Amino acid sequence: MSFWQILGKWAYSDSGESIQKVSDTTSISSEGTVYNRMGNMTVGSDGAVFTQMGSFSSDGSTRMGSTTTGLGAVFNKDEEDRF
Repeated sequence: MSFWQILGKWAYSDSGESIQKVSDTTSISSEGTVYNRMGNMTVGSDGAVFTQMGSFSSDGSTRMGSTTTGLGAVFNKDEEDRF
C-alpha cells in the first residue's frame, strides 16, 4: 500500500505518483487517470471505484490529516482541507 502526503491541491505518493485537484469534483493523476467525485463515490477513468466513509475508503485506506495510506483515502473529504 502506498503512502500519500497532501499539500494544498497536490498529493504525492512514496512511489513518485502525484495527483492534482483541478476542481471540487475532479482530480488528475500524473499517470493520466482522471478521478471524478460524485457524492461519497469517486470513479477513476481507469475503472477504479472508491466509496468514502469519513476518513476511511472502501479500498481499506485511511486518511489522518494530510497523510493517507492507499489511493482511495486521497479523495476523502476533510473539513479543513477538502482534497
